[in-house]
Amino acid sequence: MYQHEAQLANIVTSYCTCLGGILPLLFCGLYRLQPRRWLFAYACILITGIPTVWLHSVEGNRVASFADVGTNILLAWALIVATSGDFLSRTSRWRLLSVITPIDVAGIGWLIWEIFAPEKRPLITFGSFGQFFAGEVFLIANAWVVVILFLVGRRQIPMPARPALWVVIGMFFCGMCMATAANHVITVYIFPWHAMWHITGMAGFLTLWLFNHIRFNDPA
Repeated sequence: MYQHEAQLANIVTSYCTCLGGILPLLFCGLYRLQPRRWLFAYACILITGIPTVWLHSVEGNRVASFADVGTNILLAWALIVATSGDFLSRTSRWRLLSVITPIDVAGIGWLIWEIFAPEKRPLITFGSFGQFFAGEVFLIANAWVVVILFLVGRRQIPMPARPALWVVIGMFFCGMCMATAANHVITVYIFPWHAMWHITGMAGFLTLWLFNHIRFNDPA
């Protein structure tokens, strides 16, 4: 039924990505609303979680892969929109977005081309362990922009919120390392790398909400 031993773990933990978007939206409703740009980013987490479940239930389907990676790029772009709104001037923000947005649109175009390409080849390989395809490289590059924006604006972040930011950035680095593994890789029988990436991502998104909650609502 399953193509490899880790596939069921990948499917089940994909729901963690959905929860990574649902819970921050719920928390914003239960506690205090955050800026709309961040609500949009949390909504994009949920949007990308749905095709992630689909992808891992039909691994190898190029349309599902397009939906999964494409919505991940949308999420990363939404995070750039949110963080640039926090830390950049209006002019600098629009300059950044005027560069990032066409690049991401081109990335989506490349993903569409890959659906019909005779062969889908990775851009970066890690031998038999895993690889990064073009869409994943676009995604990681966007995520690095978000990290850089946080680091550039760190002096504007209230002290009580900074520990949570370092946790978020640490989880990003852990997740990036986990993402280097192919979907089927399992270490010592109990560590399915890709599934653990899903769980780490959810924890990072929830910590991101906490970080924002502290700095927007309890900055003292």
